[in-house]
Amino acid sequence: MDILLSVIVPVYNVESYLDQCIKSIINQTYTNLEIILVNDGSTDSSGVICEGYARKDHRIKVYHIINGGSSFARNYGLRKSHGDYIGFVDSDDWIKPNMFFELLNFSLKNDVKVVETSSIESHLANKNAVDNNPIISKIEDRETALKRIIQNKRFAVWRRIYHRTILKDRYFIEGILHQDVYYTIDILNEISHIGYFENTFYVYNVQNPTSVIRSDYSIKKLNSINAATYVVEHTVQYSEEIQDLAKQYLLIFLTYHYDSLYFHPGLDKDAKHRKTIRKTIIKHTNVRISSFYSHAVVILPPVFYRLFLFINKRRVRVQSKIHQLIKNV
Repeated sequence: MDILLSVIVPVYNVESYLDQCIKSIINQTYTNLEIILVNDGSTDSSGVICEGYARKDHRIKVYHIINGGSSFARNYGLRKSHGDYIGFVDSDDWIKPNMFFELLNFSLKNDVKVVETSSIESHLANKNAVDNNPIISKIEDRETALKRIIQNKRFAVWRRIYHRTILKDRYFIEGILHQDVYYTIDILNEISHIGYFENTFYVYNVQNPTSVIRSDYSIKKLNSINAATYVVEHTVQYSEEIQDLAKQYLLIFLTYHYDSLYFHPGLDKDAKHRKTIRKTIIKHTNVRISSFYSHAVVILPPVFYRLFLFINKRRVRVQSKIHQLIKNV
């Protein structure tokens, strides 16, 4: 195959993980790659590491930009890319050697413009093990893909390769978290089929404590709250099952923010955000789709919900300590 695949990697302060990430890309069995490393204003040695690899491998292009966030860095990489296909890798993650070969080969053989892989969390992945698992792949129609992706929260763009014609002039929304949700929903609404691999070719790093997703709750996280609403609003044309899954996703998403604001009241001193979130939860809750916690938000007055929340948090801590004591016996 002489198809060029552009791999866009936004890089920010990941010096401890970057070597592994870049090595996993340059060691792919599919070699016709354009590797775009966008150093998003790193203050550690990440930029130097990128330059070191660029001197060794002509396929690597390094761009240094002022910090603007992962969306800005991805958009910069998209504008610099020349590939027939586009893929994304986060700079603290890594990929298995045959990922791009398998995804690209499937796309070409089956004439599908988007192909997705499953992922595995880093603490479950054996870095040195040879992956001899049989290849399990299939073509899903749009509704089947939507059900799977919404139900399992598989919105991340690094799961897929995309034919350039699908992306066109499509860019990520800058300055917000969960931009992948918008991006993936928009793409799924444009295609009729998607390729899907059950094989876990992508390794998602859950052991990076500096990751934005795993950082403390903040205004930036609160500002991402519209992502789940977007899923509900842009799936109304589908079956009742998909609409219910979208609403379940919304309720889980909103309940997380509602709870987080109780634990970080300084971010919502007048409870304005909590009032808005509670109204939205009440609007979308019904017996068929509500969870225990979203139902609790609806039926309990805020003062009692706060009490319930803190008692439950204490219960979880006590259970955790008891579990740890039993393990050490």
